[in-house]
Amino acid sequence: MSDKSTNVIKILPDFIANQIAAGEVVQRPESVVKELLENSLDAGADSIVVIVKSAGKQLIHVVDNGIGMTKEDLELSCKRHATSKIFTQDDLEQIRTFGFRGEALASISSVANLEIRTMQDSDSHGWKMAAEPMKEVVIEPCNIDKGTQVFVRNLFYNVPARRKFLKTDLTEFRYISDTMLKFALSNNNIRFTFYDDDALIFDVQPATIQNRIADLLGTKTAESLMPLFIQSEGIEISGFVGQPHLAKHSRSGQYLFLNKRSILSKSLSYAVFSAFEHLLEKNANPFYIININVDPHTVDVNVHPQKHEVKFDDERYIYKMINNAVTETLKQNNLVPEVRIKEMGAVSPFEKVRAGEDSSDFLLVNKETGEVVSPVQQFESKQETHFARQKEEPANYKSRDYPQGFNPSLNRSTNFQGYRDLFRDEKSSQLKFDSVTPIQDKTALPEELEKPDLMYWQLHNKYIFVQTQSGLMMLDQHAAHERVLYEKAIKAMNRDLAYSQNLLFPISSKLSSSEVSVIKELFEELNSLGFFIEIKGEDNIEIRGVPFDVRNGAELVSLKEIIENYIENLQLKHTNKRDNLAASYSCKAAIKAGEELTTDEMKKLFKDLLKCKNPYSCPHGRPTIIEVNLDEFDKRFGRK
Repeated sequence: MSDKSTNVIKILPDFIANQIAAGEVVQRPESVVKELLENSLDAGADSIVVIVKSAGKQLIHVVDNGIGMTKEDLELSCKRHATSKIFTQDDLEQIRTFGFRGEALASISSVANLEIRTMQDSDSHGWKMAAEPMKEVVIEPCNIDKGTQVFVRNLFYNVPARRKFLKTDLTEFRYISDTMLKFALSNNNIRFTFYDDDALIFDVQPATIQNRIADLLGTKTAESLMPLFIQSEGIEISGFVGQPHLAKHSRSGQYLFLNKRSILSKSLSYAVFSAFEHLLEKNANPFYIININVDPHTVDVNVHPQKHEVKFDDERYIYKMINNAVTETLKQNNLVPEVRIKEMGAVSPFEKVRAGEDSSDFLLVNKETGEVVSPVQQFESKQETHFARQKEEPANYKSRDYPQGFNPSLNRSTNFQGYRDLFRDEKSSQLKFDSVTPIQDKTALPEELEKPDLMYWQLHNKYIFVQTQSGLMMLDQHAAHERVLYEKAIKAMNRDLAYSQNLLFPISSKLSSSEVSVIKELFEELNSLGFFIEIKGEDNIEIRGVPFDVRNGAELVSLKEIIENYIENLQLKHTNKRDNLAASYSCKAAIKAGEELTTDEMKKLFKDLLKCKNPYSCPHGRPTIIEVNLDEFDKRFGRK
């Protein structure tokens, strides 16, 4: 008797299929906010309100004044593959709406308690639908204004593994805040109101794009933007790029939109960066807000579950357009001056001079030395004879009286390269100095550095040199000051050092909601570090005190850069909060490369570095001091 095989392939139940789909569409509370905002925009709303509680984990409430839905549409809205945006193959090839997959509400309802209230303008009353995982949908009449309201409660309550991996409320709120900012920047004709619990984050009215930027990012940022525009073959690229001082070490100030849809594109971002490349310091990223308007037929926005990435028919052409537009904007603002180099041919030092009035021969005269070389006709024949003799009599040729070390078979540039190679390691293109080593041990720091009569000087306002008894010591002024400030910051946060000064005139400023959320998260640590900050409202702060090493006039800039660097370090490293903050503070408050220092400032920097527990590297691991022994110089100059 033969065993019958058992069938193992089965159709998944709807609630399981929806939860799998939710894994792609709903990654965190921000994903829900994004999907619901897209639906509101597609419904023609010109006023949208978003309210979140516990960073969206407890409640996400979105209210719009769009066209609303009928009872039948409401009943279908939470079904899989249900959509009002796509009907034909042609619609799929020219998507003009934000939401189109028909998965969002079905996915949300499988991992949260979902309630939708909606009414169309022609109806006498609205409809309310309640949907919960693994339960039948309930629909009943309700009173509501025209439009749609969506309530998402207890996100991931039935998927504890997903909920466990959510970040802190401040971090999740920062994601939501960034998404709200992008929608508000790309749709300046729509009113957006944003609440965190009962606190108003922002309420922006329809305005010009310049005024919208000022409302969301601050007047100073708006005043530092340069407009750009280019149009060609049905493609229109418009927006703004920031002046170089707006550049950041993170990409938080980069907003790229395709037909008002926020997208990510490394290639197109590099098109902006390459135009700025020689204007920014290393690892800095330019600020920009750019919108690309193209025919929907020429782009595919259906290549990513969250619709962040897109595929262009001709991305190279878009790249060139953006790069040209940014370059032209920089030129118009005198940031990339046009340099015209006059073409010059090679100039020979020899000049032909007639040998005599009646002679047909010419002499070659070296204009630099006055030496008469030879009549031209004879010179050419002698030259042929000379090289023929070289082949026939190599021994005699080598015995010619040339300068020592010079090989006449090589041209001048080749000989110079050969001379340089004497100083290069065979396995490396770097100059080799056997005794040039980073200081690895504190005991190796000579005591004579503290002598008052030592001479200090700067190289390109970047490196500090000082003569020692054993040779030369070189210090990277930024890395060294980073180490000094880092150890001071750690001591201050451990309450081992008083490290603050009160400001005579407090500084008030408007920050973004994400920046304020970081200040709230680090409030205690910032306070112990020396930043005395009072939060006034949801987007205004007042700085009342700063650490001693923050320079006058740089209080607000330093605070914002520290916040930016802290966020970037969170993404790159796994460090504790205090270490991250200390490293961020030291990096942004330290002396920069290019800053000119007085002799007293150079001496103080050396002295402060010698007092550090770990003076031979910065918090990021780069060396602070390099020493070159005198023996190395003697060897290089042939004294040994």
